[in-house]
Amino acid sequence: MLLFQDLRKSIFDTVNERFKISENDVYLDDTGHSDITVRVFRILKSPDGGENVINDIITSLSGKDYVEKAAAEGGYINVWIKRPYMLHEVIDSIERFGIYPNVFQESDRVSVEHTSANPTGPLHIGRARNSIIGDSVYRILSRYGYRTVRQYFVNDSGKQMISLYTAYIRYGGPLTIDSLLENYQKIYRDLEKDPGIEKEIEKNIERYENADPEVYGTLRKIAGVMLDGIASTLKRIGIEFDEFDWESDLLRDGSVKKVIGMLETKDDDGAKFIEIPGKKIYLTRKDGTTLYFARDIAYHLLKAENSEWMIDVLGEDHKDHARSLDHVLRNMLRIENRLSFLYYSFITLETGKMSTRRGNIVTLQDLVDKTYEEALKIVNEKRPDLSDDDRKRIAEAIATSAVRYSIIRVSAPKPITFRWDEALNFEANSAPFIMYSYARATSILEKASEPVEAYGTEMEPEEADLVKIMYVYPYYLKDAANDLKPDLIAGYLVSLVQKFNDFYGACRVIGTDPSTYARRIRIVKAYREILSDAGNLIGIKMIEQM
Repeated sequence: MLLFQDLRKSIFDTVNERFKISENDVYLDDTGHSDITVRVFRILKSPDGGENVINDIITSLSGKDYVEKAAAEGGYINVWIKRPYMLHEVIDSIERFGIYPNVFQESDRVSVEHTSANPTGPLHIGRARNSIIGDSVYRILSRYGYRTVRQYFVNDSGKQMISLYTAYIRYGGPLTIDSLLENYQKIYRDLEKDPGIEKEIEKNIERYENADPEVYGTLRKIAGVMLDGIASTLKRIGIEFDEFDWESDLLRDGSVKKVIGMLETKDDDGAKFIEIPGKKIYLTRKDGTTLYFARDIAYHLLKAENSEWMIDVLGEDHKDHARSLDHVLRNMLRIENRLSFLYYSFITLETGKMSTRRGNIVTLQDLVDKTYEEALKIVNEKRPDLSDDDRKRIAEAIATSAVRYSIIRVSAPKPITFRWDEALNFEANSAPFIMYSYARATSILEKASEPVEAYGTEMEPEEADLVKIMYVYPYYLKDAANDLKPDLIAGYLVSLVQKFNDFYGACRVIGTDPSTYARRIRIVKAYREILSDAGNLIGIKMIEQM
């Protein structure tokens, strides 16, 4: 959990002692009316009009050592926090612990399953949104203090994978990504003309589930080649996994068979199914081979043994599957673990949707390569003084950060139509905009000496505004963790940088009087630490120079 003086909670407790409210009634105010606002409409509906209660609350809040002022306005109580208090909290944490806010490890273990794309081809940019959201959620929860693990459920047992295997056996060629993908696309084209291929695929599914060593061994190699390609591309943008869990292992060790035995199944001409409200869910085909739903139940039972909280990042087209899975796990198998599904809407190109089978795709690798090329052009133009290696290093950091930021800044449920000009934007509300600010703060610190005087607390408005936005960082982090919303961090970063730019333009640091210098250089140090910390949560690579 985060360790900091939670004033929002303190204010809630103070109000709640006098009148019961919801924690949601106390929130950060970013409108400029105040720092923290309390909704008190229900108090005003009291038989006596609530005026005495509100006055008592204001008196109690005004007596707090951190409160500058508290005042009623309509159905709200507005609270202003003392800026010197905020300044001290931020600087003290940075100087004592090297981080703000500090953190204490939670006892709960959290599983974040993301990506889990069928290893039938390179990861396209639509599925990359899953990976970027999942990795950011993992980083945020880890920063919050949870013991978090990143998991990839490798589907090496479904029909698509058997189709990939069948294509490899049919058409031959080297065991490479390009060759396998070409064969995979070819078999789906041929399926439309030759129904016999479908029977061939079904036969191979049966052989696979009966543990035919030739099918199993070859398919594992094929899946490994494809998975290595996916993992390599994701690693380029800073995404890695702690565990790769193979679907086939759950078949071979009897876990899937055990799950089917645990459920009250019914028979449909040899096929086994279960009934939940409003639908039938089939677990096996008529020939006895298992379906994905049965294997996914087995996987979640495995995760439940090692995690108190399980998080699945899923495309919006998986909502029905997730609802059914949740019902079975909770109501039929009685698991008590916390289970969250984080849905995201798909990315489309202006030319239409992407499909691995059809070959009409833009891969994540394509996207990063294109962004790198454009970034390198800009770096070459702006920094001819740097070596080729330095320019390439900077361009790579910009490219990978820009791809991640351009996707994570949009709330997961909202669709994205991917446009190259937006992804490659180097102005406001972009990763390069944030990264440049880090380099600017670094430049100031490189020229600075250690302050020898105590710092004064009388601040210019731009200083006070920057101190406030730094001080409220834990609240954004806390809300992002609790609500699984990494886009909150992206929005926070832009606001933070804008406040620093205002400070930079209005407040000289080096060359001021000792007391002012001592304060401002500490503010810049704290800013750089918080910017780096928040940027890391969504995969922005901070660099010393741009």
